[in-house]
Amino acid sequence: MRFGAHVSASGGISKAIARGEAIGCESLQIFTHNPRTWKPINHTDAEITAFREGAARAGMGPIVSHGLYLMNLGALDIDLPSGPPGKPATSVRNIYRLSITSLTQHLEIGERLGLAGVILHVGSSKGSTTDEAITRIAAGIRTAFAASPGTCQVYLENTAGAGDTIGRTFAQLKAVWDEVDNPDRLGVCLDTQHLFASGYPIHEPGGIDSVLADFDQVLGIAQLRCLHLNDSMTAFGSNRDRHENLGDGEIGAEGMRSILSAPALQDLPVILETPGLDGEGPDLENMARARTYRAEGRAARAAAQPAK
Repeated sequence: MRFGAHVSASGGISKAIARGEAIGCESLQIFTHNPRTWKPINHTDAEITAFREGAARAGMGPIVSHGLYLMNLGALDIDLPSGPPGKPATSVRNIYRLSITSLTQHLEIGERLGLAGVILHVGSSKGSTTDEAITRIAAGIRTAFAASPGTCQVYLENTAGAGDTIGRTFAQLKAVWDEVDNPDRLGVCLDTQHLFASGYPIHEPGGIDSVLADFDQVLGIAQLRCLHLNDSMTAFGSNRDRHENLGDGEIGAEGMRSILSAPALQDLPVILETPGLDGEGPDLENMARARTYRAEGRAARAAAQPAK
């Protein structure tokens, strides 16, 4: 496992490397765009060079980005009126087309930065059937791949299952995977809080191993490229996306020990998106807990093995 965290890239994307080092990161997740606006950031050549050189010097990797929260490749491909809240519309916008453009931009800058992949919230089917949304999502990803050739991948992230979101089940992720049909550039990122909230019993004894066996049967464990490690503020099966610091939530310390010692996860980058003890995001304490829980969990598994 290579432990990492989502860190700020404010003030210049190269500054993310030092922020990651300061909390003990071996891998990293960043926003390459402001996550709450469609307008991309113009990263200078100097910043991109500094980022790549800094990552190489720190031995940090793999590094991934997280896509905009605004993106929804499951949206209907239609123009909708747009304008300031409570005022007459002054323009039109097409969320689906904007999402494809944004994903293409993420892949392009990801390629320039040397990122392994872009983690994508798959989308929502609001206004249509799930199957129709999955077809749009897959078509959008294929279009972005065609527009941005290279090795930077897209990692589909499972959801907590709220509303009409796609990706709450492995079967839905598999449906998108099959329609994209590009195994060289498509992978999966599993989020522990989202698994728990969507009803996968990863907190129970043996639960994570059973869930990963299910994933392997549906998608194949080789398609799992990244793990988001988060405890949960909300109850099992709540369908609510609320992250908690490791060991302080409903998954708990024992659940974390089991997850982090699972044999199928040992070769992955493990990215923390915890709120942090001071509310400022992943911190030294959460990183220390992750490493401690992994060591304790692996020791417990070894002790439980029958003597030869």
